[in-house]
Formats: sequence, structure tokens, C-alpha cells
Amino acid sequence: MTGGEKLHLHGYSYYIDLSGGILTDYEPDELDQVATRIGEPYAVYVSCQSMDAARAFLRDVLPGVDGLVDTNHHEILQASEFLTLVDRHPGWDWRRRPSTDLP
Repeated sequence: MTGGEKLHLHGYSYYIDLSGGILTDYEPDELDQVATRIGEPYAVYVSCQSMDAARAFLRDVLPGVDGLVDTNHHEILQASEFLTLVDRHPGWDWRRRPSTDLP
């Protein structure tokens, strides 16, 4: 995959964009923060039909990834930290509840 393409996995549908174009949606200070944490960012945009689809996809692709997950809701977490939270709190909806509010 190199651009905007559809993927069907585990009964879910996804739209994936590997072009890096999503980086234009970030403010320069946000990109500076990311670069400070991991170096020059390479972004992958994933859109899916539900939170269950998002969890299934992220559990498949994130193990072993040394990078960041932008929840698109004011949090940017290390991939490993994000996966730990998803496993520890299976019903967590990061759109409605920040990770700092989890027990």
C-alpha cells in the first residue's frame, strides 16, 4: 500500500493512507513535540468503522512498533503504552476518556 487504500481484515473495513499527508493537519509545535520524542515523523492515517475495528487493527499492527499513537483526541501515546491501556481496559474509548482518567 502506498496511498489511500481499503483493507478488509477480521471482518472489518479500513481506509489506510501511508502517504504521510496527514502530517499537514498538525501544527508546527505538535510536529516539534513528536520529533523530540521519536525523531522525524512518518505518519500513517487509519480510518475504521468502529471502536472494535480500531482495537482489532491496532492489536494486530502495533506490537513491536517503536512509535506514537495519536488518538486524535488530545493525546499522543507511545505505541506500547497505548496497547497496554487497550489490553488493561478493553472497553476504553479514547475518544471520550483520556488515558489519564483510567484507574
